[in-house]
Amino acid sequence: MLINYNFHNFVHMESSKTSYSIFCDESCHLQFDGNDIMCIGAIVVPENHIEYYKSLLKHIKNKYGIFHELKWNTVSRTHIAMYDEIIKLFFESPMAFRSVLIKNKSNIHAHTLDREEYNRFYYSTIERLIRFTIRHNGNGLDTYRIFLDLKDSHGKIKLASICDELSNMIGNATQIITLQNIRSYESQFIQLADIIIGAITYRARGLDGSEAKLHIVDTIEKLSGYRLDEGTEPGDDKFSIYDFQPKRRNG
Repeated sequence: MLINYNFHNFVHMESSKTSYSIFCDESCHLQFDGNDIMCIGAIVVPENHIEYYKSLLKHIKNKYGIFHELKWNTVSRTHIAMYDEIIKLFFESPMAFRSVLIKNKSNIHAHTLDREEYNRFYYSTIERLIRFTIRHNGNGLDTYRIFLDLKDSHGKIKLASICDELSNMIGNATQIITLQNIRSYESQFIQLADIIIGAITYRARGLDGSEAKLHIVDTIEKLSGYRLDEGTEPGDDKFSIYDFQPKRRNG
């Protein structure tokens, strides 16, 4: 069952505001998954463009015979032209991408095996990504609908924790109309985020076993102007990667 935290009754309806939807996804986020890289990212879409780009993304997929969800793990050479078209569409659209790339993930829990402490770090990373997106993107009057693809069985607990963090730390929860957990197959934008985040972690992990995935990495790097395993300029409005490298703590 989906959970929806609704802030609608608290939103001030200023005439000059703009509405956005933020679609968040994650990769290599589990504490002991054998990867020292984690990425949490979001596609940001102006509300008045949602239906148009949702239909366009679906149309591109269907044109290439794809009627199921896109996933980085299933990328193959067969549909390279489709991925090129989707990535080009993103860079030519009013959509934006924000992400946090975490390197040396093992340093987060090097001093402890406490899952609860790791989860607090995970929640706060999602919260900081959303907070950064709101503060960077808006003018204080804009409103947001936030959708997260939380994949494991603790999604309800995570959503409640993230809701608490946002309420405590953003300082203006009236900007958030909805905070909701959805599944990736329900959203073309979550699937787009999955492809871009997958490309970032693929590059950051130094992998090279898939020609198709390397092609997607190269395409995104060419169109963004950045290497995907490095941080981007802080003020970039279109494509942002925050390169975070936690230090090993003593004790």
